Amino acid sequence: MVISHTMISVLPGAKAADFFDFMINPLPEIYTRWLPDEHYKFHVVKRGIYGDKAPVGDLIYFDQNIGKKHRMKFHAIIKIAEKPDHILYQMRKYGINLPGYLELSFADTPEGLHLTETIRIGYGNVGKIFDPAIRLFYSKSFFSEMDGHHKREWACLAKILQS
Repeated sequence: MVISHTMISVLPGAKAADFFDFMINPLPEIYTRWLPDEHYKFHVVKRGIYGDKAPVGDLIYFDQNIGKKHRMKFHAIIKIAEKPDHILYQMRKYGINLPGYLELSFADTPEGLHLTETIRIGYGNVGKIFDPAIRLFYSKSFFSEMDGHHKREWACLAKILQS
């Protein structure tokens, strides 16, 4: 069974294009300033087949704490990048695409930026026998911490990008 967890924020004054641009071409100095006690590294490791012309296929590296108990360090491939409203990253380890996805959707509204962040993990098909092992790390505790991290991080990034 695929694990799916969605978090939603509304960020007054923020703009979808600004968030999109940062998330496909992250600047390490902004990322570490974003949440200094939780964010360590986020940068493009290797450009994809389109080079600087399009981010699809770019290899990204993330390293961050999720609350006090969980650390996430992984590479991800940008699978979808539809400016300004949709990015899909697929986790990758040892050159192998994993059944883990981070999806970001952005929408400019009169109230501000409407941001939806969804994490999907698990095979759900032939590989579903591995899904119980995946649940050991991506547990209720992890997603509870993730909810708090989501609220802190996106509000903070909105302030940084607006300044």
